[in-house]
Amino acid sequence: MPRIDPLQIIRRVGRGKSMHDLKQLVADLSGVAGSMLFETLFPIAVREQGHASGPVAMSAYALHAMNPPCRLSADDAVAALLPAWDISIEEVPWYLVKQFGREAVVGSVERLRARENDQIALTRLKTIEYWVRATPAGA
Repeated sequence: MPRIDPLQIIRRVGRGKSMHDLKQLVADLSGVAGSMLFETLFPIAVREQGHASGPVAMSAYALHAMNPPCRLSADDAVAALLPAWDISIEEVPWYLVKQFGREAVVGSVERLRARENDQIALTRLKTIEYWVRATPAGA
């Protein structure tokens, strides 16, 4: 793929409508640098769906499928899910497991839970832990 910018990545991801489109999406983005993929997809994948924030679910699917190197620590990556992540999109925690391993992500959840008192954030942490423990082999 010739030089591509984040807006082009978002537009391409936004054309995907379901998991059926993922294989072609991955093929189309295969030449994009991992750092650009992470910087573009991760911030969208951790947002609520339904806002004008971009293609949330497809960004999460692509992030998980392409597995670009995470440019955050495990604790910072897990913390990024707390403000607005849609708990039904398991691909984001599964991506974090690919990046850091199951035990590291569970450890991050436990550290964040120990200092968190917001009920919505605590619910998200519980859900992250659920999805991490339910991560399929090879996911």
